[in-house]
Amino acid sequence: MVFQGCRWTVMGLCLLVVTWMAIGAALAQTSVQASPDMLAVQGRWVRTDAPYVIELRHARGGSLQALYFNPKPIHVGKTETAEQDDFLQVMIELQDVNYAGSTYVLRYNRAQDALQGIYFHPASQQSYEVGFVRQVAQ
Repeated sequence: MVFQGCRWTVMGLCLLVVTWMAIGAALAQTSVQASPDMLAVQGRWVRTDAPYVIELRHARGGSLQALYFNPKPIHVGKTETAEQDDFLQVMIELQDVNYAGSTYVLRYNRAQDALQGIYFHPASQQSYEVGFVRQVAQ
């Protein structure tokens, strides 16, 4: 009797493992696929009017992670992306001393391989048109 109960327990555990493996495979197949622009925009970008740098990297779930340097690292609180009017839009919110809530809203221009948009500095209530070009490896 004990042997039969043990056999059913082992079979139940095997069924559970197989089920979890199938669910994991299904989730992996249905995860967000990175768009061509999401892949193209990854890399280091230098602001055209100042030596500020944004680095965009692939993150979990097909999203982007932003790093910001001025020239030292500034903490990025949030990075969001959206496809809008056939353009990839990237929103980067900074959260650091003198930057709390400062925000970049940038669109990726495929033809120019550039990021263009608005930088908002809440402490001064000023918005600036900005552009970033890809930093070439040295």
